[in-house]
Amino acid sequence: MAHSAAGKLQGLDDDRVWFEVAYVAGVTHGLNARADGLRLPLDFSPSTRLAAVAIVEDAAAEPEVKGVFEEIREFYAMASTPAIFRYLARDPGFLQSYWTATREAFSDRKLDRLTKEVLALAASVTAKSEYGVDLHLREARRLGLSEQGLTEALEVVQCFNTVTKIADTLLLEPDFAGLRPR
Repeated sequence: MAHSAAGKLQGLDDDRVWFEVAYVAGVTHGLNARADGLRLPLDFSPSTRLAAVAIVEDAAAEPEVKGVFEEIREFYAMASTPAIFRYLARDPGFLQSYWTATREAFSDRKLDRLTKEVLALAASVTAKSEYGVDLHLREARRLGLSEQGLTEALEVVQCFNTVTKIADTLLLEPDFAGLRPR
């Protein structure tokens, strides 16, 4: 994508990384909103959450869903399918479409999968999504995020959440020349 110097996002020559970040954030937000809104049980942490709706169990899944569940379990290296996807299985076509989008968003391209999981964890922490924090913290750790890396990621989230709240409260306008509308 060719841009003038003023049209580049934050001065990067290749905007594709920003589109990947937005894709990960969008998919993460969609899954988190459904999972938390319906109080789906956490998959990796103790929880007293009771789902507000019935979710499909792996063994009871329809044949067209079983293949998708198998892909999901392989992708996440899990024995059972995460609750959010078991909920989405109520509509097999939607499950397939959303799984395709999720898998694509988290595939290695400009950014690797671990980086994307850390971004998803940051988005989940910021949104106060119990389900998202549970899933993405597990995935980031599984993919190699150290405790020091986790600490640093959460420090960045805390710093930017604080700065953003202050800027929003003061109704500050962006002061980056490349971000101002012409």
